[in-house]
Amino acid sequence: MTRVAAIVPSLHGTHLEPLLAALRSQTRPPDDIIVIRGVSPNGRARNAGVTQTDAEWLLFIDDDAIPGHVDLIERLLATAQRPNVVAVGSARLLPPDAPPFQRHVADQVARIVHPVVGTDTITNPDPPHFYCDITTTCLLMHRTYFDQIGGFDESLIRGVDTEFLVRLRRISTSDSPANIVQSGDTWVYHPAPSTLSGLWRKHVQYGIGHAQEVVRDPTRARGGNWFATPIHAAVWLLWRTLIVPIHCILPYSFADPRWRLRWAPLKALSSYASALGYIYGWYRYART
Repeated sequence: MTRVAAIVPSLHGTHLEPLLAALRSQTRPPDDIIVIRGVSPNGRARNAGVTQTDAEWLLFIDDDAIPGHVDLIERLLATAQRPNVVAVGSARLLPPDAPPFQRHVADQVARIVHPVVGTDTITNPDPPHFYCDITTTCLLMHRTYFDQIGGFDESLIRGVDTEFLVRLRRISTSDSPANIVQSGDTWVYHPAPSTLSGLWRKHVQYGIGHAQEVVRDPTRARGGNWFATPIHAAVWLLWRTLIVPIHCILPYSFADPRWRLRWAPLKALSSYASALGYIYGWYRYART
């Protein structure tokens, strides 16, 4: 019999009951539900969860995500068992009762929400942007592939899912493509940062995590490292500071690489926070 384990990293271990109840109510509930409390970063927590089950299928789901329908796991399993699929995830939507600030964040900032697709859709994180429409907010995969790439990078502060999916995609060969797929008509509800300070902290950490990735894998650098010396870093940081007002009305996203005229101050703020985190992370981790 096929066994499924749900791995739930939960730093504080509180407010879990809505998720646990939703998992138990699935048409195909997990055989194991493993909550890893108080372990950081979340890559380490997920790896720890995997060691506590012998299930063939691993469902990684965040503790603040709620399945949007009762057959989520059933649908993910159906997609995951298609040929050449190594991981499958769902869309990510705001909860129906999300407050106005979270809705503004989701409207302006990339990767807060991922719209529902009607059919199974390949979303491989390939160069030059390494963007993927699923994340480890809700992701199902066979244990074989998890073991093949050695699990999650336990040292990354943020960006764990991106780095993990890039490595997973790289096991692809011409004879055996390793496709990452967003399952059709599946979704989870997941909140956006609820305060300006929370949005700022989250994206500073994203910047630090991305710098860690680039130190390990220079091919992940966006446009190269223009600040190899402190003077270059200072010039780059000054430039990023000066263009913040421009980004408020002309935002750019690597997820959707184009400039668009619109009012998006939260996007500008989060992008600037990521830039500051990236500078800090580069000088923190490139020297260790």
